[in-house]
Amino acid sequence: VCAGTLNGLSVTGDAQHQYQTLHKMYNNCEIVMGNLEIVLIDHTQDLSFLQTIREVTGYILIAMNVFAALPLQNLRVIRGTQFYEDKFALFVLLNYNPNTTHALRQLGLNQLTEILAGGVYIEKNAQLCHVDTVEWRDIMRDPRLEPLV
Repeated sequence: VCAGTLNGLSVTGDAQHQYQTLHKMYNNCEIVMGNLEIVLIDHTQDLSFLQTIREVTGYILIAMNVFAALPLQNLRVIRGTQFYEDKFALFVLLNYNPNTTHALRQLGLNQLTEILAGGVYIEKNAQLCHVDTVEWRDIMRDPRLEPLV
């Protein structure tokens, strides 16, 4: 079990500092108590340490990154005890560099079966594939919410 963050899009330090902080917080972590915020991570960084995460109690924010794949293949549950922008449990935005070919291409959320509260927002990810093929309503427990993909 490890603690999450509540920084949103505000970051401290450069991209290398962001990565080191992320690695220190989530290496060998299975349950994130709070939010998983992955912001401003470069395409050269090894994110394989994230594959141990199985559950996030808050929200997941993935924004302004330029890595190709997110290794969260063992994530099963987003509890949504906290929301990003007051309503989202999964928020994925602007994960590409318009000046290069580096961009998020796959989320890799193969095991994600439940978002217990909150919605899904996935937008402005120029090269992200397959998110429109996921039946987000089957994963989201709140039938009143529409996934914005």
